[in-house]
Parts: sequence; C-alpha cells; structure tokens
Amino acid sequence: MRKRSIFIFMISFLFSLFHTRKAPSHQPDPADPLFFVGTWEYVDHRNRVHQIEIGPDLKLLIDGKDMSAKVSLLTRYELSYVDKFGYKLEIRGNEARPIKFYDESENYTYDLKSANATKKLE
Repeated sequence: MRKRSIFIFMISFLFSLFHTRKAPSHQPDPADPLFFVGTWEYVDHRNRVHQIEIGPDLKLLIDGKDMSAKVSLLTRYELSYVDKFGYKLEIRGNEARPIKFYDESENYTYDLKSANATKKLE
C-alpha cells in the first residue's frame, strides 16, 4: 500500500513539473469614454468644415444635429456608432486624442482637429 501511494505521488509530481500552466489572458486596457468627449472639426472632401461634438453620455452631434446614433463599440482608441440608416461612424484616436473620423456612408476618413484650437487661431 505504501509503495502504491509513493508511486501515485511521484506520478502526480512529475505531471505538475512538466505541465505548462496557461498564461493569464491579457485583459485589454479599459476604455475611458471621456477620452472622446469634446468638440472636433474636420474638412470634408468638398472642402467644407464640419463640427463633431461628443457629449459625456457619448451623444453624437454633427454640425449641431443629433445623429440618433447608437454606440456599437468602445475601446481604448476607437468609438464606433451606427446611425439610423445603419451606416458606421467611427472616431479613432492615438494616445493623446481622437485624430480620425470615418464615415461609412461616404467611405471617407477625415483628420480631426480640436475645435478649440481652431478658434484660438482666428
């Protein structure tokens, strides 16, 4: 009986030595919705200036009009909406601020500038 328990112990010990433990899954950094809050401007492909405003509740206004868009994705550097027509509107950022706006209905990506910085230049 004693030999059997030593044998079982040795087998389990060897299994534990050679068993590779699963690395803990890397959790992505939590998204901060306030990162996207603010007023931004972009110039469209027709050279018109537009203003995007994102509120603390992530409500999207473009040129002062409520887009009735619903948030579909929020990650650390991307905020994606689906508008009432089913088109995707995406705001992408870098470490500092939002820098790109993608409008699926026109299939264009625009560079974003802070609206406050534009007003200071005037």
